[in-house]
Amino acid sequence: MFYCRQDTFQRFQDNSSARKVPTMLRFGCCFALLLGGFVLPSVTAEDLSSQIWPTSRGDFAATGARSKGVADELVLQWETKTAEAIEAAPVSDGKHVFVVDVMGGMEALELSTGESLWRHELDTGFVASPSLFVPQNISQAIGAVNVLDAGDLPEGTTPMTTEQIDAWSATQATVLVSGDVEGNVVAWDPASGEQLWKGLTDGEISASPSFYVLRRLGASGEIELQPRALVTSQDGSLYCFAMKSGELVWKYETGDQIRCGASVGDGKTYLGGCDGGLHVVDLTTGKASRDAIPLGGPTGSTPAIRDGKLFVPIMDGVLYAFAPQGDSEEDGMPTWEYSDPDRAQEYRGSVAVNDDVVIVTSRNKTVDAIERSTGRLRWRVTLKRRADASPVIAGDDVWVASTDGRLLRLSIENGDEKWNFEIRGAFIGEPAIVGERLVIADDEGVVRSFGPK
Repeated sequence: MFYCRQDTFQRFQDNSSARKVPTMLRFGCCFALLLGGFVLPSVTAEDLSSQIWPTSRGDFAATGARSKGVADELVLQWETKTAEAIEAAPVSDGKHVFVVDVMGGMEALELSTGESLWRHELDTGFVASPSLFVPQNISQAIGAVNVLDAGDLPEGTTPMTTEQIDAWSATQATVLVSGDVEGNVVAWDPASGEQLWKGLTDGEISASPSFYVLRRLGASGEIELQPRALVTSQDGSLYCFAMKSGELVWKYETGDQIRCGASVGDGKTYLGGCDGGLHVVDLTTGKASRDAIPLGGPTGSTPAIRDGKLFVPIMDGVLYAFAPQGDSEEDGMPTWEYSDPDRAQEYRGSVAVNDDVVIVTSRNKTVDAIERSTGRLRWRVTLKRRADASPVIAGDDVWVASTDGRLLRLSIENGDEKWNFEIRGAFIGEPAIVGERLVIADDEGVVRSFGPK
């Protein structure tokens, strides 16, 4: 039986200085170059998604996928040794890479060179990637930072146009938000590493934050746009923080631990938990939009949303597909479910999904490609050792990083191996796909960038 209990990082729980998050302790030698801030190249919202990897699953719908692949021929462009083991995926704004480690290190690197820009040594630990609130990523597209309308808007208020969203977004700043094993939620200026605000939860944070923007009436009676951060905690709650101040806006309680992140789509957020339910929360109110959908077992996997469908595996080896927009009992029934007919699998990671397939990895060392429309197995690859990192799709490739230190590039068509890279350590976190580059970190603290020759 699987017990959905915290079994790692106990060394932090006896720390007498728990919850203490100091301000910056050490800056890299390049701090002076950053005073002008980080500036992304001018791109359309559609193009931007392929140039950034703002959260561990690539977008806030947790698809773990990009339609564009990396370069056909990859070379190791740089590697940077950091101080401690890294178990979380890197994130990137398209020009810089941000990593966190198990002993409380947080570091910003130049994407083009791997040069350290700044670093913190914090009195905590990280098992979850931070997330980047990137203003240019604000749009109505699934996976982006969505703008939602609250119910208190005056009658006749029209939805915002793309031009209006872009104009407002241009006035906003990029913010890095992290969550640690002590339950601290901290917002940082990614250019300088300066702490902007801190919030608290009552348990370990095991997944990346998500973001959305709520359009509502402010205290003055005028319509305001309010960016918000969503953070799940092992205390069993989903927290919503105001991005401007860190003030707690609302808190949704599930009653049991939450290890997954909160996926955003259709004005709602979806999260599974150790209570064996898929929770659907209205982001305009912070209240459940329907009864939790029974999953039949606990999950620590972040649900993936694509084209109105949601895909989530449970730890007992079942992968479910839902169309959860409605609130009836029928709407809570899976459209299909997949399980191995020969051997029970154990799913700990999240899936990657594109237009055609859902990729899921098991602790029994399997990588399965499931037809998205039918739930049928298309192909299977068996690894030498298990992959704790969730899979990633980039164009025609599936990327799998395993605990034996192998990074595999598989054909999404049939699972054939196209390329591999091997290290002495282990990969615990998944890679980030940033344009034609792939960036990944290992449990020896080495961050590597692969790209075109």
